[in-house]
Amino acid sequence: MEDIENVVEALDYSHVDIWEDYDNYDVYTEEEEEEELRATDKIDVATKAVTKVGEVDILAIKVEEEEEKPCRPIGISRQVVTTESEETLITPEEVSVASEETTTESSVHPCLRDIDISDSQLKLENPYTVYQIPPDPGLIPAFWTLYEPPPIYQDDYGRKYHDAAKRTGSRPIESLRHMLVTDEVNLRYYGLEPRAMRSICEGLTGNTFVRKVDLKDNKLSEEACGHLNRLLLENNAIISLSLSACRIGTNGAKKLRKAISMNTTLKVLDLGDCDIGNEGFEHIASALSDNPALESVNLSGNCLNESCSEDLRNLLSNMETLKHLDLSWNSLHSVETWKALTDGLGKNETLLSLDLSWNGLGSACVPYLCQLLLQSRSIEKLNLNRNGFTEKDAVHIATALAKNNTLQELHLGNNPLKAQGALVLVHAITSPDVALRLLDLENVWANKDILRELEMIEKLRPGVVVKLGGILSNYQLAGPNEKKILLERANYEAMMPKRKKQRRDFGQFVISLLDKEISRPRFIALVKKFRLKLSKTLVEEIMNVFEGTRKNTVDQGLLKSFYLKEYPATRPPTQKKRKGIKWMEEDGN
Repeated sequence: MEDIENVVEALDYSHVDIWEDYDNYDVYTEEEEEEELRATDKIDVATKAVTKVGEVDILAIKVEEEEEKPCRPIGISRQVVTTESEETLITPEEVSVASEETTTESSVHPCLRDIDISDSQLKLENPYTVYQIPPDPGLIPAFWTLYEPPPIYQDDYGRKYHDAAKRTGSRPIESLRHMLVTDEVNLRYYGLEPRAMRSICEGLTGNTFVRKVDLKDNKLSEEACGHLNRLLLENNAIISLSLSACRIGTNGAKKLRKAISMNTTLKVLDLGDCDIGNEGFEHIASALSDNPALESVNLSGNCLNESCSEDLRNLLSNMETLKHLDLSWNSLHSVETWKALTDGLGKNETLLSLDLSWNGLGSACVPYLCQLLLQSRSIEKLNLNRNGFTEKDAVHIATALAKNNTLQELHLGNNPLKAQGALVLVHAITSPDVALRLLDLENVWANKDILRELEMIEKLRPGVVVKLGGILSNYQLAGPNEKKILLERANYEAMMPKRKKQRRDFGQFVISLLDKEISRPRFIALVKKFRLKLSKTLVEEIMNVFEGTRKNTVDQGLLKSFYLKEYPATRPPTQKKRKGIKWMEEDGN
């Protein structure tokens, strides 16, 4: 109990002063603030109403100006009130009603936004009767009403190219306009840019005249190869395409991959000196493996080496139409490359011609080369010029060559085969079982020992041609023609006398001779009888060089034939009529 009393004492507030009017003060303050706000709102409403009245007057003036114009909306009539408005106070309720009417009227049509008229006063005519519906032209004609239709060229590919050049901003090639209606387009060394290639490809798209396209040495960019790719996908007439020395590189080869693999009309493709490298060859080899029509491919001068061995194997194994393949001017001399090469060629049954010149081939490749010669049943032409085969390699090659019955041409020129290598190769083709028709050993020199082999080939196989650089010491000393010199001297001495009556034609003397052998004294007597002024020594030498078959005789027929061969214009002498012959004849009559 003591504790409770202590708590009550602790809560005793009798000593605190109480403000009894506090609540009433707050009520008075709130009422004064509300009255001030009401007064302020009334002033704002009045101001806005006066401003709205001014806007209404302005709108009325604009409506009158619009009504005075000759053009009026269809079916709209409005009565204009000319009485002047007086400034009156407008309540907030009237302002809100006016704003609602304005909003309703302006929503009818944008042209009626500023016109004080209701929806019911509008009298619009039926738009389906005022504006007739045009006939439906169809989807395609309706589309070309918005855009200009493309021109129709038919067979005018020159104009098509010219329009494409104008559209791309490239300078047109005037000679190309005439080429586009022939069977070949030759644009070698023109330095074509991507824009020019685009217009050229557009001119060739759909062209049925052009069969061959030659773009040699133009250095085509990746973009230009893209245009060419689209052309080959759309054109079905081109059968030959030359991109030699265009240096398209790896990116260009990648761009052409789809077109090469899908084109079904292209027969000849020249990609020589295009710098495609091993990476670019991967794309080209894959595309060629899928192509169903290519027959001749040139891949020379593309820096191919051992890294492309697997792609080369797949190319040779899968191409079923390839007949001619040029791999010259590369570096295909490693053992791994030749393993892949012989493996691929062993599965290929269509290849007829293979060019491996300028590849640095040497003794390491000879075993695989001999295997190729023994196994191949289709290759008819093999070019191994400008490599490093020696005379020892020639012995192995000749052994395999003697057992080959399909190869028609073998080119081994400009190899260090020496005379012994040339001899064993020529001896290998003397056999009648060998089918070889041409052995080209250009710039390879042989000894005189090879003459016997060549004579045997000429006798047993007359259709075989052997080309050599030359034969060492194969010559005979040939002096001057003694007979001709003696006869020239005889002509000179016979015409040498100063007196004209003593001059004689030695040719006429020779023609007068009979075609038989006579003795030497008889020949000297004939010379004197013809009154030839010839020296004794000259007559003796003539009798010696034209000696007959019998001893101490002269062959007149031999002398006569040789002289007429050297001097075919010689004519026999004309006989002169003697004096008195005519008189005797007349006397006899």
